[in-house]
Amino acid sequence: MKVERFDLYPIRIPFKTPFTHARYERTETRAVIVALRSADGLVGFGEVLPRDYVTGETIEGVLSAVGPSLGARVAGRSFEHADEVVLHLRRELDRAGRNLATVCGFETALLDLAGRTFGFALGEVLGRTVLPAPPAGVVIGFEVETKALPRYAAVLRLLGKRHVKVKVGLPDDDERLSIIADAVKVPLRLDANGAWASAAEAIRRLRALATIPIASIEQPLSPDDIEGARRIREQTGLAVMADEGLCTREDADRLIRAQAADIFNIRIGKCGGVLASLRIVERARESGLRCHLGTLAGETGILTRIAEIFGRFVPGFDCLDGKGQNESLLQQDVLEDPREAVNAPASAAGLGVRVSMERIQAHEVRSPR
Repeated sequence: MKVERFDLYPIRIPFKTPFTHARYERTETRAVIVALRSADGLVGFGEVLPRDYVTGETIEGVLSAVGPSLGARVAGRSFEHADEVVLHLRRELDRAGRNLATVCGFETALLDLAGRTFGFALGEVLGRTVLPAPPAGVVIGFEVETKALPRYAAVLRLLGKRHVKVKVGLPDDDERLSIIADAVKVPLRLDANGAWASAAEAIRRLRALATIPIASIEQPLSPDDIEGARRIREQTGLAVMADEGLCTREDADRLIRAQAADIFNIRIGKCGGVLASLRIVERARESGLRCHLGTLAGETGILTRIAEIFGRFVPGFDCLDGKGQNESLLQQDVLEDPREAVNAPASAAGLGVRVSMERIQAHEVRSPR
């Protein structure tokens, strides 16, 4: 397999409805689609979804510097078998730094291309056993107004939803959480997205929620306040989930040494791809920590598919937050059939989905001439 060229397509796709938490309100996705083309005429696709407040990456940086650099290191290269591809990707991962979303996009594209060429499913680089698909987790953001919560939560109860995450950081958090908890009758995962300014504030707010059944509190403070996260664990007795503060294996090691987390939130797009994510999961489990599987808001069917594959080949996840969001959140996906992100067979070659170049080009953001 010879990689003949690479192409980067910046895209913008509106959401059907906004998605809001303590840091941002999002009304659209902005991503970069990576296409790797082989001399045999096959194409592998990946997706870069940068978050400057997580890894420091931006669309502009991906297009102007990091993407072309990664592309230049793979274009023109030949690979004789799948193991050679994985070795190349592990070497790229070791030099990735914080360019994790970009590395994820190129890793996905190369594994998709190699899978189609050599006839293996992408998930086979993670394990040989195909697991049952993880159920969908529910994420309730600020876009669901408090007055609408009773009916919204009642629907969740009727649907039998057991894995519920609620964004916090509003003045009426206690009222919102009470409505949801009374309806769904399960412990809630809270997500502050770093909204609280100090450990003292977080502890005070969490103690005020003593009547709410809480399963965990996700990223209560800014990612660099590791000592504060440890204090929250110790003084509230609640499980702390690291998210924005967990992107690399080195981040994992710091959190483990500081005893600042009980759970790691694995989101493939911010952790550097499936190989890097697997490293973090293995490190967590060696240290007795749990892992949760999530997604980044606004993923197209490419990244949505990657999370689905990860949950089918790596054991131990209770649910998948953002499952199928390419169909539920985006006005139009880049897949020919958005349902394939969730429903395509785990044994299908490469990603196992059909990406539409026509749809990519329809949403491409072209630079002014």
